[in-house]
Amino acid sequence: MWTLIWIIACMASFLQTPQPAAAANLLPSANFVEMTRMDCVGNPTYFAHLNCKILPPLNRTLEFSAEVVKSLPALTGYLRVSLPNPKKVFTQIFDITFDVCKAIRDRNRRLLIDFLVRTLARNSNVVMRCPFPKGNYYSKNISVNDLPPMLTENDFMANFDLFIPKVAVLLNVTLQGHLFDTAKENARKKKYL
Repeated sequence: MWTLIWIIACMASFLQTPQPAAAANLLPSANFVEMTRMDCVGNPTYFAHLNCKILPPLNRTLEFSAEVVKSLPALTGYLRVSLPNPKKVFTQIFDITFDVCKAIRDRNRRLLIDFLVRTLARNSNVVMRCPFPKGNYYSKNISVNDLPPMLTENDFMANFDLFIPKVAVLLNVTLQGHLFDTAKENARKKKYL
């Protein structure tokens, strides 16, 4: 039952338009993500020296770097999120396909897309315009925060594909981890301390 509530809450939050940043800062972050596995595969025609990794010891941040060897024109992103069912088989709960260039230009973007753009722009030299020029790019200390507070503790798997429509798949990133509720985690720590 809680999974159904979580799915409905996620979909509602991702489909609404974002609230002003000042209002978002009033709500404390109620969740944090601990990542267990990350795989990145890049098309060698477009990317060289692709590197992505989860940073120990807490596994709450990651880094990404790559050399873009060709200018990247119109890009499309495809994001899928899956949760395990009671039999521990991951089941896709939603997917979204979006025009990356339009998402960068639009100020009135969906909450999920806004979250992705803000997360990539932080601690990064990634050029947020299209077409993406050739060059070396990095994003350091990427942490997943500012998640909607209605999300509950659970394992997850997220897949992100970046492609040029009808031409080539450029990049695939798969991330697995666990979403923790900060209040529950603090209660567990108090119990054992």
